[in-house]
Amino acid sequence: MDRLLPDGVLADILRRLQPRSLALSRCVCKCLRDIVDDHRLLHADLLPLSLGKIVANFEGMEISEFFYPVKGPAAISHRHSTLSGIIVDHCNGLLLLKYVDVYVVNPVMLQWTLLPPPPPPLAEMKAFYLMKGVRYLVFDPTVAPHYEVFLIPHVPRRDDLGLLSQELEWPPSPFILLVYSSRTKHWEERPFVRKGDAMGSIADVLQAGKREKHYGVYMHGALYVHCQNHHFYKISLSDGQYQVIKPPPGIGTSDRCQVYLGKSRDEVRCAIVDCPYQLRVWMMDESYGQYEWVLKHHIDLMHVMQRQDNQHVDRPSSLQEERECYYDDDVGTDTVKGPEESDYDFFMRAHLKLGPAAKKTRREYCHIAFLGFHPFDKDVVFLTGSQQGFAYHLKSSRVEHLEKITRWAEPVFHNPQAFVKKSFPFTPCLTGELSGEICNSV
Repeated sequence: MDRLLPDGVLADILRRLQPRSLALSRCVCKCLRDIVDDHRLLHADLLPLSLGKIVANFEGMEISEFFYPVKGPAAISHRHSTLSGIIVDHCNGLLLLKYVDVYVVNPVMLQWTLLPPPPPPLAEMKAFYLMKGVRYLVFDPTVAPHYEVFLIPHVPRRDDLGLLSQELEWPPSPFILLVYSSRTKHWEERPFVRKGDAMGSIADVLQAGKREKHYGVYMHGALYVHCQNHHFYKISLSDGQYQVIKPPPGIGTSDRCQVYLGKSRDEVRCAIVDCPYQLRVWMMDESYGQYEWVLKHHIDLMHVMQRQDNQHVDRPSSLQEERECYYDDDVGTDTVKGPEESDYDFFMRAHLKLGPAAKKTRREYCHIAFLGFHPFDKDVVFLTGSQQGFAYHLKSSRVEHLEKITRWAEPVFHNPQAFVKKSFPFTPCLTGELSGEICNSV
């Protein structure tokens, strides 16, 4: 197109726009996109540097729900606080949404794009792509506006193996992964050579639990994946190598042990909440090329879900009282933001100093699930008990209730089996290359 104004003048005009408007103008045409990129008008305000909401998928629901820990201009608008379908992954502000087809969505920019189906795998590998939760988003807006989607095979059930020998090692080397690139708009086969030992044989992996959640983390040019038997892959995108990482000590292979893989600041972290309410958090130490899970916290959460005579918190209106997860009704009145209080703390509802555990009663417990790590505060994790989500401060034992959960989830919690299938914190981003706009059908 012919430019009526010099690039420098257009850049000065664009520089006056608010961050959201600037990001939208970049999507108008290639001319404006080049000016914004060449003059580096997109700055840190547009990057995923704040916690927006917490996405949660529940048993028995075909729609993802949102907890609201923070208010702010970069959060998902209430108009799109529930998207039809299940959000299966996220990465730095983009969501991977499954609704008949699979979409990549930026809810802040109100944009989406349809992910084309991958090519059919080889006949002997077809069963390895039947499991859910094998797609992973890779997106780093500080490096490039493009994203990739990795499709990682998992060992299927024994009945689906066919004639394939169970004595073969898993994962193989090279490990052929299907990868979609938004730059080329095509799927391709990409080989990764294993560094170190395999997980074992296919027969060993067949013992894996069927309810593993298979989280992924992308950080520092590598994709970390929770695979099977509570092992992990570290897939290095730069050199085409991958490595199998053993689980933290004491986890075992039982699917009763729900493992959460996530990140907080610059650390890859792993957490479990196992019976009875034992929270353990590990940090991955990669010093000297070795991979070791270092236990950072081991906390008994029993007292969080029990009635205590001296507790003072906001009463969570959505807690199911028939499950007897009790809190006192006394509410603190100080709602003025302190001089050193973060926006995160200011928008939380209540503060709690935990006292000694109360006497147990027959029905006073709820199922506790791990929702995620705070992406920018290593001291905070997110949990849910019954219908109430809350932030838990690992060092101070303070509990803060999340602002709300969308009304669609309320009937589900009358079912005691309505547990969290998958969840993660969402960090909004005002950049990225997507082709469409969100409509009511997505």
